[in-house]
Amino acid sequence: MTNTKKLAIACASGALLVAAIAVPGPAQAAKKISIGFTVYGMSGWVSSGYQGVKKVAKADNVDLHWASADFQVAKQAEQMRDFINEHVDAIVIDPVDSAALAPQIKKAEEAGIKVIGTNVKIFPPGNKYLTSYVGPDDVLAGRREADAIIKALNGHGNVVILEGPLGQSATIDRTKGNNEALKQASGIKVLARQPGEWSRTKAYQIMSSWLSKYGSKIDGVISQNDDMAEGAIRAMKQRGMNDIPIVGIDGIKAGLNNVRSGRQLITNLQNAPLQLGEALQVAVDAVDGKSVPKTIYIHMPVVTKANAQHYLEQMYTHRNAFLLNLPSLVKTDLADKTYGKQ
Repeated sequence: MTNTKKLAIACASGALLVAAIAVPGPAQAAKKISIGFTVYGMSGWVSSGYQGVKKVAKADNVDLHWASADFQVAKQAEQMRDFINEHVDAIVIDPVDSAALAPQIKKAEEAGIKVIGTNVKIFPPGNKYLTSYVGPDDVLAGRREADAIIKALNGHGNVVILEGPLGQSATIDRTKGNNEALKQASGIKVLARQPGEWSRTKAYQIMSSWLSKYGSKIDGVISQNDDMAEGAIRAMKQRGMNDIPIVGIDGIKAGLNNVRSGRQLITNLQNAPLQLGEALQVAVDAVDGKSVPKTIYIHMPVVTKANAQHYLEQMYTHRNAFLLNLPSLVKTDLADKTYGKQ
């Protein structure tokens, strides 16, 4: 063999070796994006949303670090510090307190970590360090539910209000919406209002106390979420007071069933798998260098007895099909800027 042929063979072999090293084989999977996701607690709504987050995470090859703060600000701040120390690529926050995490959010942003707020707003100065926020129009939802009670009472009567946790934007905004509607109804009197912490158990206890104190003076109940409405309904049922109208927000399964049966006047569907799944997708897009909106307000349709069955079928009867399609749905939703309008 001539030296020229030997050189040619050597060069060809070297090129093949370089190509084999440079081109990833089937066994070499793409690097996973690491995302920390901290939520205020595992309410019925958040638990529903978690199913959507897991589906989107799997579709996007995300290494998901899920954490519940159990309604403790200090615990959520610690979770934020852990995520930063783990050098995750992005953090999604559904905060316990809208004003509590500014130092941690700033530190994450300074470390080059994308931070996405969801569901509960983050107040200044923390919000200026956010890459994006994905959540509901809670003022509108609060106004709608109060309007429904006012209409049911023909503008006259006494109501009690079950509020969310103090310090959360969802509570602040839903209360603002409640008050805007009630301000226009001079014949409606608020007998009492109290934070029910989004909890069925806490709402049951509060409603039981109110029924002992006010009894038949209560003409209507405004509950700022469906979990608390479910607790209040249980308290009323035990007293045989099943004719007091009640409203809620979120569109969890219990709320949709209560609306369908006529026990609850309305709810506002805050599609948990879609919203939290979309927040995760926005985090993925931001890490990938794509331009993402600074604020996304997810559409919240009003659910009445007339359309409750439709949403029950979509969200629960055919839930597996809905969740299976969710990763492509959130991508289309973001691309078309429809944000939950289906």
